[in-house]
Amino acid sequence: MTIGLKDLYYSLITEADGKETYGAPVALAAAISADLSVATATGQLFADDAVSEDVAEFVSATLKLGVKDIGNDAAAVLLGQKLDKDGVLWANKDDVAPYVAIGFRAKKSGNNYKYIWMRKGKFAVPSEKYNTKADKITFNTSEIDGTFIADSDGNWKSDYTGLETTTKAKAWFTAVPTFATTATA
Repeated sequence: MTIGLKDLYYSLITEADGKETYGAPVALAAAISADLSVATATGQLFADDAVSEDVAEFVSATLKLGVKDIGNDAAAVLLGQKLDKDGVLWANKDDVAPYVAIGFRAKKSGNNYKYIWMRKGKFAVPSEKYNTKADKITFNTSEIDGTFIADSDGNWKSDYTGLETTTKAKAWFTAVPTFATTATA
């Protein structure tokens, strides 16, 4: 159970020789929601009139982010668009979104947080909605969908649950974590 969402970051991925390198995490926007759904491929092998093998494998994950405002700088990075010297964001039919990692944390009971990094994904151009002012205030916020796949090591998500005073929690948004063979507090 989680009771909050905050600290939304992205990290630009570069690839060389089939391996990902994660850039320094950058604050994305004030987080409103993060909806994660996972697609799996499943199969059953029947033998001797019974299920002999039952397999489920990760295919991809979809992350729908609701944010207060993406902003032109982050949109340019996430969508592969161009930002000119005057701050105008240019969307082109040939834009190619780069791979990024997305990190955030969600408060849990007992003063713990669940820290998450989605390891490798691309975002699609979001829909936009505009309304005229009326007799009550209505906020139109941004939503952006990303599809995440496994990285070159087969990992698609990293998560950690702990107090924000732990070494791991304090370092969570300074770099995208790598697999640890020894424990840190």
